[in-house]
Amino acid sequence: MSFGDEIAKLSTEFTTALNSKNAGGVAALYTSDCAVMAPGAPRVDGRSGVQEVWQAAIDAGLANVALNTVEVQDFGDTATEVGTLSGSLGDTELQGKYVVIWRKTDEGWKLHRDIWNFDA
Repeated sequence: MSFGDEIAKLSTEFTTALNSKNAGGVAALYTSDCAVMAPGAPRVDGRSGVQEVWQAAIDAGLANVALNTVEVQDFGDTATEVGTLSGSLGDTELQGKYVVIWRKTDEGWKLHRDIWNFDA
């Protein structure tokens, strides 16, 4: 499987877990020392914190999330991904962009740093 195919597979796992309201499944895709930087919120470190972030988003009505990878650069044991996102939060449609730093672990590629924001 090529690196791009592997990232696409993991992105599908991410959106499937998120849209299934499975915050634990989303958090499992991150490294143990991960960090999430959500819009308008402080940085959150570690899988349990990341699970809480995604659970709060699910509880607030986050749904129909879709990710579109625009660019991936492989640097050996790390990689960057830049993309666009869409979804809904209650009746509000969301459009935005994200940057992810991936890290190669003994368990395969995992999300290590994750930051996103929304378009106006």
